[in-house]
Amino acid sequence: MKIWKLLAFAAVLMTQPVAAHHAIQAEYEMGKEGAFTGVMTRFAMINPHCRWFFEETKPDGTKVTWEMSGAGPGALRAAGLVRIFQVGATYEVTFAPAKNGSNVGRVRTMKAPDGKVITLFHEDPTNALNN
Repeated sequence: MKIWKLLAFAAVLMTQPVAAHHAIQAEYEMGKEGAFTGVMTRFAMINPHCRWFFEETKPDGTKVTWEMSGAGPGALRAAGLVRIFQVGATYEVTFAPAKNGSNVGRVRTMKAPDGKVITLFHEDPTNALNN
C-alpha cells in the first residue's frame, strides 16, 4: 500500500509547473553599467535572489523607482551582509541594466552613507569592468 502512496505523490509532483533558473546574461546587459543615487525603500530576502528597492530623485524633482537583484539570501547571510542594509538611507548604486530597458538591474556595488563600498557582483571573474 505504501508504494501506491509514493507513486501517487510522485505523479502529483510531476504535474506541477517547474520554474527554471536562468543565466543572468539572459536578463541583464552584463557588459554595460548603470548608476544612480537613491533612498532604499525596501530590502527583501526572497529566494532565489535578494531584492533592493530604491527611489531616486532627479534634479528636476521627479522620482524614479529602481529594483535591484543580487545573490540569494544564503549567500548574503554567509557573507554577514544581512543587517548592513538600512531602509531610509541613501546609497550610490552601480548595476548591470535590464535588457528590456526597465528600471531593474543586477546590483554590482552599493556605496553606503558612511562611504563603505559593498561589492555584490561576482559574475565578472576577470574584473574586466574595473580595469
